[in-house]
Amino acid sequence: MALFALLLLWLLLWLLKRAVLRHGPAILRLTVSLPRSIAGAVRSNPYVARFVRRHPNLVQFLANRADRSHFRGLPLTLLVLAFGYVLALFAGIVEDVVSADSIVAVDHAVAQLIAKFRAPELIPPFIWITALGRGSVIALLLAAACAILWLLRRPWLTVPLLVSSLGASAFMWLGKLAFHRPRPIESVLLETSYSFPSGHATIAMAFYGFMGYVLARSATRWTTKVNLSFLAGTLILLIGLSRILLGAHYLSDVWAGYLVGALWLIVGISLSEWLTANGRIVWQVPVAPRRYWVASGLGVVALAGYGVLTLDWQPPRQPAVPVQTLELDLPITDFLIEKHLVYTETLLGKAEQPLGLALVAKDAKTLLSGLKAAGWLTADRIDLHNMTRLFRQGLDYTTAPLAPTFWNGQVNDLALEKQVDRTDAKSVVTLRLWHTPYRIGKGTLFVGIAREYVGIRWGLLHRISPDVDAATDFFVQSLKQTGQAQDSCRAPLVKPMIGHYLLGGEFFTRGDLSLIDLTQDTEHPPVCTGRGAFQ
Repeated sequence: MALFALLLLWLLLWLLKRAVLRHGPAILRLTVSLPRSIAGAVRSNPYVARFVRRHPNLVQFLANRADRSHFRGLPLTLLVLAFGYVLALFAGIVEDVVSADSIVAVDHAVAQLIAKFRAPELIPPFIWITALGRGSVIALLLAAACAILWLLRRPWLTVPLLVSSLGASAFMWLGKLAFHRPRPIESVLLETSYSFPSGHATIAMAFYGFMGYVLARSATRWTTKVNLSFLAGTLILLIGLSRILLGAHYLSDVWAGYLVGALWLIVGISLSEWLTANGRIVWQVPVAPRRYWVASGLGVVALAGYGVLTLDWQPPRQPAVPVQTLELDLPITDFLIEKHLVYTETLLGKAEQPLGLALVAKDAKTLLSGLKAAGWLTADRIDLHNMTRLFRQGLDYTTAPLAPTFWNGQVNDLALEKQVDRTDAKSVVTLRLWHTPYRIGKGTLFVGIAREYVGIRWGLLHRISPDVDAATDFFVQSLKQTGQAQDSCRAPLVKPMIGHYLLGGEFFTRGDLSLIDLTQDTEHPPVCTGRGAFQ
């Protein structure tokens, strides 16, 4: 689904660019002429004419705001409206983050998914992309841009460029100090500053956005203007995407950074247009050829400097977080209910299927070895090759990739499956397990859910049987047949319920939690009668 969303986004952007190139001038003329026609029809209305006679000052003020002949008219009005709209969006995202709205759950879910499916070969190219937002690289490019603008006889453009870039940087650092949001623990880079808002996204929008505006404003052909604008937008999007893929920021951090950068970009553009209206900036000014050569040389030097800074830069990697284990001194069901850890969660943080399994094993390696002995196979990694194989083979693909599920804000650590031997139809029982930091005696507690897949939807999504208890019982029985589940029992966890999955489909359950002891520990009482489990 994520791959489909990215492809769809790329297609929509390409279609938008194509539409702007082909129909942009006509749409612009229509946008200008349509308000004039509407205004002419409105002015002929007798009620409007009466309002104009009664409120001449207000009408004159509104007319001045829509006047396209000077900067303080329609241009400034549109810039003020855009600034107010972006400011409202930024206030909304701040409120959501502070109040721990659903966006926070989405942030953690996306960070978990990125960490689980991040391909190692993607890290080096995105390191180079994210380096475009480093402080040293931005300082080098900013100095080169100011020098180039001075050589091209546009020295006044350096003022709004510095205001946009430095103002955005200062506002970004104040935001980090104000919110103190920690970085994602899934980051592959070691960052010492706070997370909200993203500094890379902020400076990308403010600096590269302003440079894109300068290049597009200086171009004379419509095609060149559109191509330069989309090129700048693509670079900005890639820098923000690199921060998410590398785990350095949450999704809302990048969005907030874009909004902060957009605020200061609007300020820079407003200042540029004001200087243009006052004759300080002349966009189409003749420049001696040698100045172009020197400016081009400076651009090459700046790009070479970026290459040198990035080539020698070895970003510090995030150290592994040590796992702390705690002794569980409560019955498992009481513990899960008290900590509100009864249900799995959707991508949006909503409760979904309740837990159905609690396993006590020596460690993850021993657990996985025992499950494989019982015929359970590890699900393949989610990638394009395996998804294509699933599309071709359907349920015949017995180690097909399984969609991740969330519990306690974490993606499942293990995903296994086993084919069910039936004569009427094919089906596959799947298992998702989470490794908890809690110990019972000499064993570690794992929790999980089981589901039975009975078909394929759209060639890519499994169709789930609504009876999740049958899948759980199948799993328990598979362990008993191999002699591993010598101590097992059931206890009520939630009331019998009927629920729905995020992507459609219904399930029902009696609400029991099946506990299985795989430690075969003779020094302690069985988990179903002691050791803080079911009593």
